[in-house]
Amino acid sequence: MKRTPFLLLFLTLFFTACRIGPNYEPPCPPVPEDWKNVAQENTTAPCVDLWWEVFEDERLNELAGLAVLNNYNLYQALERMAEARATAGITRSALFPQFTLLPQYSNTGTLTKLAGINQIPLQPGTTIPPVTRVHQMQYTFPINMIYEVDLWGQIRSIWDSALYTAQAREEAARSLLLSLTADLASYYFNLRAMDSDILMLLDMIESRKTSLRLVEKRNRSGLVNELDVARAQLQLTNVEAEYHDAVRQRMLLENSIATLIGIPASDFTLPQLPLDVDPPIIPAGIPSAVLLRRPDIAEAERSMASAHALIGASYASYFPFLNLTGALGFASPDLKHFFSWSSRFWSLGATAAQILFDAGRTGCVVEATWARFHQAKGNYQQTVLQAFQDVEDSLNNIEQQAKQAQSLYSSVQAATKTFQLSNRRYLNGLGNYLDLMDSQREELSAKRSWINVQGARYISTINLIKALGGGWGPVKIPDCQEQNDEIVLGIPSECEVINSEEAKEAA
Repeated sequence: MKRTPFLLLFLTLFFTACRIGPNYEPPCPPVPEDWKNVAQENTTAPCVDLWWEVFEDERLNELAGLAVLNNYNLYQALERMAEARATAGITRSALFPQFTLLPQYSNTGTLTKLAGINQIPLQPGTTIPPVTRVHQMQYTFPINMIYEVDLWGQIRSIWDSALYTAQAREEAARSLLLSLTADLASYYFNLRAMDSDILMLLDMIESRKTSLRLVEKRNRSGLVNELDVARAQLQLTNVEAEYHDAVRQRMLLENSIATLIGIPASDFTLPQLPLDVDPPIIPAGIPSAVLLRRPDIAEAERSMASAHALIGASYASYFPFLNLTGALGFASPDLKHFFSWSSRFWSLGATAAQILFDAGRTGCVVEATWARFHQAKGNYQQTVLQAFQDVEDSLNNIEQQAKQAQSLYSSVQAATKTFQLSNRRYLNGLGNYLDLMDSQREELSAKRSWINVQGARYISTINLIKALGGGWGPVKIPDCQEQNDEIVLGIPSECEVINSEEAKEAA
């Protein structure tokens, strides 16, 4: 019965800890009502499980699967997420008592002066020297307990911060996965655009060789001079140089894809597959959906929540803390009676401490945690603004590049017709070779420009998907309340609500 009040006090302290700190409310950034570029709003895209499947390209699907399985940057991000989860578990363990088993054995021999030796009954002829060496043995088998009572929610706030950090790491892994697959798709379609360019250059090389043979034949017949032959050779070698440069760039793209999918560049090749269709049309949806889809925004918000949780932990330093200790076990100088009931022992203790003077250290810690929270808040707001810009940029690029591709396709047709007419006039002796060279260069430039824009349209489509967070279509938008930036210490209902100045005065 004597231990009942202490046990009740222990249980009360264990289960009724207050929490001091400002209340966290989810941020409400300004969201535009609609996009400036809404040309794609009335379109629909196929519903797919993985965003890259919208391109309906089996080779791209296979490469994306390899990247998800083999990319080492993604592997590191997943391990960072696992580390953050484990760290949160370590922090949570501080909420509970810690029990340790510490068995001990000691054997001490000391030189001791025995007091009261004359009062000890001795047998006749037996003597004990007044100074003798004594051996003392002690067997101990205790279970020790130590527990810091979380009176003001400091440990819980630190645990919340670690938990939010783990959630931020999870969103960071998702963000890296989105960036990884977007980079892979960009490299892949750039490579396919390069394949179209290479095939076009090969056709141009054959055309230039045919022209060179024709000019050389006309030169041997005395119809043209050596200057036209030199010009024809120059046209051929220029196109060959552009072809070799295109092959070089394709090899670099192929090597980049190999690294992303975790395969040595020397062991990876991709067959040629020129672009032959337009990219799919992706609807942008409503701006509010971007806030829910983009993992980088979710990561910034979780990082802000983590920094906010530490503010409560810093305020708790103004108040006293309480540690409870205890031990239960057996202790005996005799091994034979070591585990007997009479050898039992126990101990209970409590230690309370209050900082009286720390030269302003606690106040500086509080100010530092607020500053880190404001930094995280600013990073979140900047991330949101950047997200809206990314979508607007992609929509603008898609719309204008589609119009540019149409104009360039008309330019290709006009340039091809111009070359055919110039070539016919040259063969009939009505035109000079300079006009033919100009028409050839214009045709080559128009075709390469059109191919480049076709590849750029794919890249802009990929960037739009990435800017939308890897998805499209309607989502449920939760209600949002305006954020209150006042510094108020929010404490559970069982505790008194005080503000920061009162907290400092109480400390």
